[in-house]
Amino acid sequence: MFRRPTVVPWAVLLAAGSYLAGRHSKHAVDGWAAVLGVLLLLAAELATWSIEHDARIRAERSLTVRRIATLTILGGIALLMNFLLLGTAAIAASASVVLDAVGIAAAVGALVVVLRLAR
Repeated sequence: MFRRPTVVPWAVLLAAGSYLAGRHSKHAVDGWAAVLGVLLLLAAELATWSIEHDARIRAERSLTVRRIATLTILGGIALLMNFLLLGTAAIAASASVVLDAVGIAAAVGALVVVLRLAR
């Protein structure tokens, strides 16, 4: 709307907040949350890409292909990590060291993937 990069995080936060407000009274883990998280991530990336786009400058095809491939890989890995985190959260078991370790490893893995793809 404003073509400003600072608006994108607020739009994603608003969309995620409205989803959380809709889930307020529900106690079960929602399997669609993993897909929604990836869609929010891709929406933010595509919004940033469209803000950077200038019609007067023609982008090289190899750059566009590489960027699409990076977004596809990012979305796939984020979806896998989200499913792992949701699966860990959905396990109704007593808190154990192994379960905590799996959750921490999944969170660290997700962070590492995002930081690697951000470079």
